[in-house]
Amino acid sequence: MPAHSQKDDHDIYKLDLKKDAILIGTGAVVTFMGDRLLHNQQQPSLAEIGLLDKNDLWSVDRPATDNYSQTALRITDIILFTSATLPFAMYATNRCREEELDILVMATETFLITNGITNIIKASTNRYRPFNYNDAVSVETKLSRGSNRSFFSGHAATTASLCFLSAQALTDMHPHWGKKKYIVWSTAAILPLVVSYGRYKAGKHFATDVITGYVFGAAIGMLIPRLHRRKNMNLHLSLNSLSLQKRF
Repeated sequence: MPAHSQKDDHDIYKLDLKKDAILIGTGAVVTFMGDRLLHNQQQPSLAEIGLLDKNDLWSVDRPATDNYSQTALRITDIILFTSATLPFAMYATNRCREEELDILVMATETFLITNGITNIIKASTNRYRPFNYNDAVSVETKLSRGSNRSFFSGHAATTASLCFLSAQALTDMHPHWGKKKYIVWSTAAILPLVVSYGRYKAGKHFATDVITGYVFGAAIGMLIPRLHRRKNMNLHLSLNSLSLQKRF
């Protein structure tokens, strides 16, 4: 029996027990830490809320204090949950099904690391959400659990990480797609942008919250697939006997 199959010769990604154990282990640890920190986080205080002044905010963040849309809130939740299916929706292509385990592992690592680090920072910064500055919002809402978890946006980070992971994997495994790649990457960029704007309009986050979440999530989403690429990966694109090789 040969040491490796013909399929292995054409795989874009390669799982490595040590590397993936470190990534999944890191993700599990930061997720656990984030959950514990959020659980032990100081509850919102009416005294602290009473001292909040929008003039103390950066000018780019002040407009968010006038926002409070429940419709935008519901839409962002729907898009967030939908984005969680994107790594598995890739299985619709034959090429991705050949590396379904790789995709599943990368999606798990991406979600755990993104979620864990986001929650650690949320609990550490203890930043009040924009609606706490809004006089039209009830005191009950301002004192609700999580109203001091503004920085940075978990919705933006998670959606961006899963969208960019999917886009990176799809284009890695389909180098022949040409102009279709622009559609893939445009979709990956727009979905978390819509979520970011929705969270902003909902009064859940400041501009700096969603920008940071978007950039952080996108970086993780592109990094994880790159860490799994085979060291000597040859992508062949044949066109009238013309072969293009790309070496990483």
